[in-house]
Amino acid sequence: MTDIGAVHLGGRARPTVRVLQFGEGNFLRAFVDWKIDRMNEAGGLDWGVAVVRPIAGGNPHTLNEQDGLYTVLSRGVGDDGQAVSEARVVACVRRELPSHEDWAGVLALARDPDITVVISNTTDAGIAYVPTVKYDDQPPVSFPGKMTRLLHERWQAFGGKPEAGWQMIACELIDHNGDELRRIVLQHAHEWGLEPAFITWVEQHNAFYNTLVDRIVPGYPRAEADKLEAELGYRDMFMTATEVFHFFVIEQKPGQPDLRLPLAKYDAGTIVVPDVSPYKARKVAILNGAHTALCPLSLISGVETVGEAVTTEVGARFLDRLLGEEVVPFLSLPKDELATFAAAVRRRFANPYIRHLWYDISLNGLVKYQTRNLERLEAYIARNGKPAPLQTLSLAAWLVFYLGRYAGADKLPPRDAPDILVRIKAIAALDDGSAAGCEAMVTAYLREVAFWGKSIDTPALRAAVAADFSTLTAEPMSFARLGKLIEARA
Repeated sequence: MTDIGAVHLGGRARPTVRVLQFGEGNFLRAFVDWKIDRMNEAGGLDWGVAVVRPIAGGNPHTLNEQDGLYTVLSRGVGDDGQAVSEARVVACVRRELPSHEDWAGVLALARDPDITVVISNTTDAGIAYVPTVKYDDQPPVSFPGKMTRLLHERWQAFGGKPEAGWQMIACELIDHNGDELRRIVLQHAHEWGLEPAFITWVEQHNAFYNTLVDRIVPGYPRAEADKLEAELGYRDMFMTATEVFHFFVIEQKPGQPDLRLPLAKYDAGTIVVPDVSPYKARKVAILNGAHTALCPLSLISGVETVGEAVTTEVGARFLDRLLGEEVVPFLSLPKDELATFAAAVRRRFANPYIRHLWYDISLNGLVKYQTRNLERLEAYIARNGKPAPLQTLSLAAWLVFYLGRYAGADKLPPRDAPDILVRIKAIAALDDGSAAGCEAMVTAYLREVAFWGKSIDTPALRAAVAADFSTLTAEPMSFARLGKLIEARA
């Protein structure tokens, strides 16, 4: 069997490097690079990517060993409910540079007039201020430090020309990712004593765009690699599996220039909007919130994976009612858009190619409920004068899970910060087996600021959670029993 090579491109040309990308991982390669590659083909465009590995270590192999070529396997459930599996060899990545071993080579990219766009995904913690970073570090340890140094290199190389400014598209999973990158870059510039003219150039002639990214990328399909390579007819050590769904929101605020990279013109899964916030709220509430709501109920019922849960009548019914009655009515986007996204989420959860464990989702589950579900629970209470029945059932189930009051709990201990687990242990000590003890425990649970950011205890919510906790722990849970509980809340 041969290695992946140009022969597998079907005659497609290799483009000129015009994008500098920080991050060599599976996500960017199966999301932004895959989109750029499809854009090039659809529009006859010439956008190539130079990938910079921002930190030392990681995969001992580099994309250079395959001339930047790799396969993206998009697999999932289509709009018609049928399984979809599509393979694409991505041609737009031209080379990879290790920043810690070839910082001079990375700096040289800043002097390349063809490069006008920077894309990044340096993990959730990548856009962070590190006070010890210095201008002369080779390289600066932080991503914002690297960007400040690169921008200064470019400013010097092109004499501060306005047209030499870059457009930065940050894809890290933090709020206001572009704004935060810009803030830290300017902080470094001031602290390093860089020229006022350079700082003005960064502020006026470089654009930092906030984004929302949405695609599940499991990565290299290790368990299936031999079979898949036999089907493809070539070896590919950077083969990357992903779901079919993909959605990219780029925020172009008033006053920001039009994007040079014309993804939205050629890709229905990319949009440019003046405010990314409603789309973030939609994703957090519908996709992440549905995961968080069903997670503890599945775990205490002995259901191991997302796909196993949502392909049952009970799991599907829970999602339909949760989203239709307790989530979508409290979001601001048009209802038809929300309904379409909710339907896509259901298909994504049922993806037969992804084995997503509920126990993995349960990591730091209480803070996830706070950030993903609590706002909708409170909005429901404010509008209807009573707790949302399924969100409340989930809230009680999280307490059951953290306390280990279900069959098989010894094999699935809660995973959270030590302080959170200490507080859970103290709450458990309040339950003496009586109704009063249960209420005291639930009261402490709802009042714990470390869980919710504030006390959420009210008489109505306390009574509902206490009743649900008693119901969930009265006898062993199963999805058959969960189905009856859901119907009882109709």
